[in-house]
Amino acid sequence: MTDRTKVNLTQTTALKGTLRIAASPVISQAILPDVLTRLHAKYPDMRLELTTAPSSKIMLLLKSNKADVGCSELDNLSSSKAFMQDELLLFASATHPLAHKRSSSILDLQNTHWILPDTEDPSRPLIDQALQQYGVQVNPTIIGSPESIKQAVLSGLGIAILSRHSCKHELATGELTVLDYNVTPIQRTFYTVAHSNTKEAQAFLSELEAYCRLWQVN
Repeated sequence: MTDRTKVNLTQTTALKGTLRIAASPVISQAILPDVLTRLHAKYPDMRLELTTAPSSKIMLLLKSNKADVGCSELDNLSSSKAFMQDELLLFASATHPLAHKRSSSILDLQNTHWILPDTEDPSRPLIDQALQQYGVQVNPTIIGSPESIKQAVLSGLGIAILSRHSCKHELATGELTVLDYNVTPIQRTFYTVAHSNTKEAQAFLSELEAYCRLWQVN
């Protein structure tokens, strides 16, 4: 083993501290598993703790020293840094009637059942604004968890506006489809806030950045 290889190996395995991450549900469920897997492969001795919490509670966890890094949809601190763009798209299951309709009309959206997140979800104002722009009034089923909404859509309960990231697997397998009603996708940004500047926190942010670059390529 060369001296350079020894140095690189030491740098790769040297981090042994604890990193506490607080993330909103979509980021925690759809993005961070891949990032933490890559991070653990590089630093197997680093202890990782991931807490899933509403975006509105992330700052509280950071300020109360219960998390080292926060990831959410809210840009509510001067130290917040954007790390990824997300799209909210209109999804239906592959077996939903609208998934196979040859000609589409906004009336279809009025006459089908919708599933919406609760008002605590940061995506809800964006979705309400989109519905208003469509001119669609809905009597929806309200579900608090983005993952539960996705499962309800998969079961055929109704259609929903969901994160592209949270549905990437189901899109790849064909279980979910994006409904095309000439509606502009809703754009939003994901942010990180680092409460501490430890080597563990920097390693996580570096791996998150690498994942984002990979996602953009794909």
